[in-house]
Amino acid sequence: MLKRVLIITGIGVGLMLMGLALFLVAGLTAPADMSVHGWFAFLLGAFFSILLSVGLYALAFFSARTGRDQISDLSESSDDQLNIRIG
Repeated sequence: MLKRVLIITGIGVGLMLMGLALFLVAGLTAPADMSVHGWFAFLLGAFFSILLSVGLYALAFFSARTGRDQISDLSESSDDQLNIRIG
């Protein structure tokens, strides 16, 4: 399992580096005239976006692992509640 994760991660990092090299070689990047405050805001936004996505993924993962989001009662009352919600 760990070997597979390392292989997939290595492939992903390799593809990212190849794409970056393509941009640099092709000259598609322009010089960025951004101030220190702009770079700080950019990095702060990227950090919190990643933090939020990791947190939401962890919540979904642990919710599925504990079984809290499973339907536990499949009786007629559940069907009635479903019909009320639908229309």
